[in-house]
Amino acid sequence: MDKRSGHAMDTVSLALKIGHEAPDGLHMTKPTTSHKEIHLRSNNRLPLYRSINSIAIITDYARKYGIASKSLLEGSGIRSHDLQDPEILITPRQEMMVFRKIIALIPDQKLGLDVGRNYNISANGKVAIPAIFCNTFLDCIRLMFRYIDVTLSYFRYELSVKGDLAVLRKEELIDLGDLRRFVTDRELMSVYMMSAGALGSPMALREIRLAYPKPDNASCYQETFHCPVKFDAGENLVSFENSYLSRPLPMANPLARHTYERECRRVYLRMKDVGSTLDKIKQELLIQEDGIPSLEQLARRLNISPRTLRRHLSTEGTSYKNLVRDMRREKAMDLLDRTDCPIERIAIELGYSDVPNFYHAFKKWTGVTPSEYRNKKYE
Repeated sequence: MDKRSGHAMDTVSLALKIGHEAPDGLHMTKPTTSHKEIHLRSNNRLPLYRSINSIAIITDYARKYGIASKSLLEGSGIRSHDLQDPEILITPRQEMMVFRKIIALIPDQKLGLDVGRNYNISANGKVAIPAIFCNTFLDCIRLMFRYIDVTLSYFRYELSVKGDLAVLRKEELIDLGDLRRFVTDRELMSVYMMSAGALGSPMALREIRLAYPKPDNASCYQETFHCPVKFDAGENLVSFENSYLSRPLPMANPLARHTYERECRRVYLRMKDVGSTLDKIKQELLIQEDGIPSLEQLARRLNISPRTLRRHLSTEGTSYKNLVRDMRREKAMDLLDRTDCPIERIAIELGYSDVPNFYHAFKKWTGVTPSEYRNKKYE
């Protein structure tokens, strides 16, 4: 290893360690090309499966508080020894169950930020490692966007440039509900950490906007990111100097990038191939925010014909009507279990225009009314 490579590695290690403490000033490399017309977007679909690495990070973090992995994983279908196998994939639903557990067990307002410090380059290694070997920061972002399914993201990202300002927006791929602040904070810190690792030092941000309401500990965000932070902003975004996009990365190495990108693509293709059509249909139904789609609408989202969709369902021994029924039951029980959402609102969200029809259906599924089911939780 030559001196330049060794220095770059030391710089990256330092950036990962300091995370929340940016230096007073950053050396800005003069742009070598214009970035006036950049407009990039990542995939807008939540992957069916994701790496178990996310859960391994959370269980390691919880261990500092004396919380055993068994407590966090209970009810998720994930076993403690699964955490030792990086090839195991889990569903977003399983991951979110663990998120809710850690939030309940560690009631700290900074939890998302603190956990996010651990979601750095090593945590997203399959895609982040080839990214740090790119020539420029813009190339790094392009590669991350291309393989975003391999990351642990719950957002669609969009990069745009206006004059000397670059803006990175992120939009929820599903309605995160009660997990919104935790997941948003975790991912904000993760992006900040990975950017610092790629650039060799923390970024000097212009502004952060967050869609959720201003928390009691709002001041810690500005102390962490060293820039103005606005809450209740109606969107999530980070802005920074356009000149960062042209900045050469200290570890740029085309051969290393090519070598590690091959492994990244292998994982990406594996994640795309795993899971049956039925699994994909179920996920689409569970993450819908605007009521229940018709079979034709669902087929369009899956990029197949309605006839092909019916044939797949018939092969699986089910029908669209039965899938919708099962999804409504599962989603209704989940909302009654973990939220205080009015029953009338749950009925509307599940596609029932007539609330008594929802009561009748729920009693047929469970033997009790929605109110009785919710009240049993407090007995």
